Amino acid sequence: MIWPLQNLRFVAALMVVYVHAAQLAVEQTGSYGIFPRELPLAGQAGVDIFFVISGVIIARTAVGLTWQEFAWKRFRRIIPFYFLVCIFSVLIVSRSGAAITGRDLLASFLLWPATDVMTLPLLPVAWTLCYEALFYVAATLVLADRRWLYPVLGLFVAAMALRQHGAVFQFLGNPLIIEFLFGVAIAYAPVFQPARWGIPLGAALLIGAGFFDLAPLGNSLAYLRGDEALQRVAVFGLPAALIVWGAMQFKGRKSFWTGQGDASYSLYLTHALFMPVFFLIWKVFPLPTDLMIATSMAASAFFGWRIHLAIEKPVLNALKGERFSRARPHPVASAE
Repeated sequence: MIWPLQNLRFVAALMVVYVHAAQLAVEQTGSYGIFPRELPLAGQAGVDIFFVISGVIIARTAVGLTWQEFAWKRFRRIIPFYFLVCIFSVLIVSRSGAAITGRDLLASFLLWPATDVMTLPLLPVAWTLCYEALFYVAATLVLADRRWLYPVLGLFVAAMALRQHGAVFQFLGNPLIIEFLFGVAIAYAPVFQPARWGIPLGAALLIGAGFFDLAPLGNSLAYLRGDEALQRVAVFGLPAALIVWGAMQFKGRKSFWTGQGDASYSLYLTHALFMPVFFLIWKVFPLPTDLMIATSMAASAFFGWRIHLAIEKPVLNALKGERFSRARPHPVASAE
């Protein structure tokens, strides 16, 4: 377990929660409060930090696993709990009277958003899981046989060149995938203590991006399509990589904050469901904008933590254990 990255996962999740809380607060009050509007732009980079961390974790944890073991561990960690939240999202959408199409179900339950058009999952924050799943599939292929590495990279480059020709190419060739590769590179980087300065430097670059009008602007569907993605990789992805690399230089230990890192996945998936409810309460009991944002974030973190303990963790424990024999993988393919 890389404890500093557990802490960072919680920070990254809170960054995303802050963005959504600030957006809802502005809709309700017309004000960002004491913090400038540029700060929520930096909060979007929580997603980019997650992508870089995923690259590190996959590169570190895949070592010594067969491709079957790797695929099962990734499936167990991501999909069962996501399905529970996704089913709840489907019920909410259906109760609202909105039509649910086959594209919606494909994007939501198979995490494949690209058909004739790009389609968001019914749980919009799950757009990031579409790319997580794509990266896991690619890693599984390489674990099965290292010779898959070059076709996979070739497909990515070709799809990136053909992005204007449709949703499938937009998905497979989204430059945001480069951020996972940043994480893989960091996983193999040697200890370099001066890299600790990457944390304040990366944070300053993220905050500065908003003030200098460098931050990409868009919604979840635009991010899924990869609009302005190269700009995002440069403006958010590189600072995110500096922050992750800096965090890797510290030796951490299990603590309350690493526990919150464990719950970050639950927080990320569920906050979008709870937060609109909080703001309905603030309509009845108005609060200053900053207190509205802070209270919504704290409540989201609390509920995310409780859902992690009550639902996510028991689901993980129920599926824990070996599902495949310990047959050794191809000796070269396993060295990820």
